Amino acid sequence: MLGILLFLALSNGVSPQDTNKEKMMKDAADAWLVLVDAGDYGKAYDELAGTVKKEITREDFVRSTESLRKFLGKLQTRKLKSVEFVTNPPGPPEGEYSAVQYDASFENRTVIEAIAFRLEEGKWGVIGYFVQ
Repeated sequence: MLGILLFLALSNGVSPQDTNKEKMMKDAADAWLVLVDAGDYGKAYDELAGTVKKEITREDFVRSTESLRKFLGKLQTRKLKSVEFVTNPPGPPEGEYSAVQYDASFENRTVIEAIAFRLEEGKWGVIGYFVQ
């Protein structure tokens, strides 16, 4: 539920003027999606923020991500939609958050993919992977 609230808060955010920061976040999301696209869900789990790993086991993450990607089918195309930032959104713990969204076409569906990040101890960590 926290992830959904965060995603909704970020999806209404204002895009930053700092394109270097946007590029950094896009590059981080792209690198993480390479793991997911390759089916290396265990490695994708290893790259999650520490707070997320306290909430979900590796096995549960692998199982749920694998199930989602099987449902979607093989990736066909992915195009950057937006990179957004928000500070202290309502719901999740205070902090800096970002969401990178893509328009993505898979074998079985066309979706908006979002990778959510939180700044923890000076490093942006993945805190969620959502499709709608």
